This record gives sequence, C-alpha cells and structure tokens, in this order.
Amino acid sequence: MIKVAVVSLDQDLSTLSRWLIVKGVPHRISEEQGEQVIFMPNDRFKVQLQDLLDRFAAEPEFRSELAQQLKHTKLDSLPLKTLYPRALPSQAPVIFLFIAISLVVAYLTGLGQGGSVLRALLIINPFDVEGGLATTSERLLGLSSTLLQGEFWRLVTPDFLHFSLLHITFNLLMLWVLGGQLEIQKGSASFLLMALFVSVVSNIAQLIDSGYLFGGLSGVVYGLVGYCWVWRRVAPEIFLPDALFRFCLIWLLLGYTPLTEWLGLGRMANSAHLYGLLSGLFWGWLTTSWGAKKIPNVHE
Repeated sequence: MIKVAVVSLDQDLSTLSRWLIVKGVPHRISEEQGEQVIFMPNDRFKVQLQDLLDRFAAEPEFRSELAQQLKHTKLDSLPLKTLYPRALPSQAPVIFLFIAISLVVAYLTGLGQGGSVLRALLIINPFDVEGGLATTSERLLGLSSTLLQGEFWRLVTPDFLHFSLLHITFNLLMLWVLGGQLEIQKGSASFLLMALFVSVVSNIAQLIDSGYLFGGLSGVVYGLVGYCWVWRRVAPEIFLPDALFRFCLIWLLLGYTPLTEWLGLGRMANSAHLYGLLSGLFWGWLTTSWGAKKIPNVHE
C-alpha cells in the first residue's frame, strides 16, 4: 500500500470509503500525525480519488447522493464518472507522445491532404514501388519491397495519419481514455508492445483490403477495446463501459454498409477496425493466460 491522499480529521470519510468498497477499489484509511491518510495498492486512481475528495468535501448533495446509492447493490447505478480514467503525461508518457505526434502530423499534412510527410508515413510509398498495387499479391509484393529497403517504420506510421477533425478527435480521445489507464496499470513498455503488435496487424490487413491510402489510430483503438474487454474479466477495475463496447461493435458493422459514405464520413478502414479488435482480443487472451492476477478485492 502507498499513500495517495491526505485529508483533515474533521471530514467523515465513512460514506466515501463504503462507496469505494462497493466499487471494488482496494484502499485503507488510517490516522497519522493528526490527519487521515488514504492508502491504495498503487497510484492508479490517485487523480480520480482527489477529484472525489474535492467533490465530497465541497458538495453536500454529492455526499447525500452517495449515501442514497449505497442502499442499492447494483454497481451500474453508481456514478462512474468519478472514477473516469484521466491519465496525466507523467503517468502515461507513451499515450501523450502518440497524441503529440498525431497532432504534428495532422498539421504538417493538412489532415492527410498530401505532401512529402504524408508519403513518408504511408505504409507504402506508391512512387517507390515498381508495378501496380491493384491486387493483393501486388500489395504484398510492394510491402516486401518497402521492408527490404529498411523502411520498417511504415508498418506503424499510418497510425498517425488522420483525414478529418472528427477522425482525429475521436481516436485521440479513445486513446487517452482506454490507453491511458492501461499504461498506468501495465507500464509503458507493456502498453507500447501491445500497441505495436495491434498496429502492425491492423495496418497490413487494411493494406491488403483497400491499398496503401489509409491512416488513423482506429486499429489501435479497436485493439484497446478488445484488450480491455478481455482484461476486464480478470481485473474489474478496467474502464470499459458496456455501452461503449456495444457502440464500437455497431460502428464496426456499420462500416461494412454504405451508411458512413451517405453521411459524408467517407469509407471506413474496416479491416483495420476488425483486425485491430481481433488482435487486441488475442493479446488480451495471451497476456491473461500468462498468469495475470486478478486485482485484489480485499480491503486492508
């Protein structure tokens, strides 16, 4: 257990503590040197806990709301927004590096309008490939030729290409919410390894399906959805609302219809979405099968 917050003795935290217990958040509150000290197994919820404490101290109606909700046992009725994962740059440096690169690339390419930067980040530069790229065999041959030239970065750099404000906004928000919590809990190296695996699989799948002109973090985002879905079975504190999971599945299915083009959203990178989800599910299964331990539900 580590110290994550300090509160004055005049605050009665019993209601808040019971609420955290119902939510399955391990913690301990003790008195030290005339103050209440809150301990948790790690600092994963440090920022969210401070938000809770601020609201609990300043808003009587919030305290009353928690007290009323404690009369019920259904977890879905509790205000999940208070434990909304909001990673800081110091907690999730890889996530914020991805965000920064995506924003810079969006600016340099005019949201994918063209230029040398765009060509340098595409999975294949069509001007460097001899022959066509119309068939699956030609695309795989073009990719092999690109890799033989040592341009391995192209397997992942399409992630940073976005083609509209809606496209980049949704992807970066989902990356921050779902990826941030995983980087905090699993560590930067573990998260980066998972993201690279998902990225390579989804980008190659999209190349085979539609050709070289595609981009976006959607494949990684869908990989995060699949990964979180698997891990939530052994780590209940993983944030992935059922509504969000259903929305992603529905959006995936809609991508295979003309609806998105009718709405002016363009053609979806369906293979990147599908294989991103599948590779995220696989990576989640693989890592949980390697002896992942369930987050403890014992409150010391």
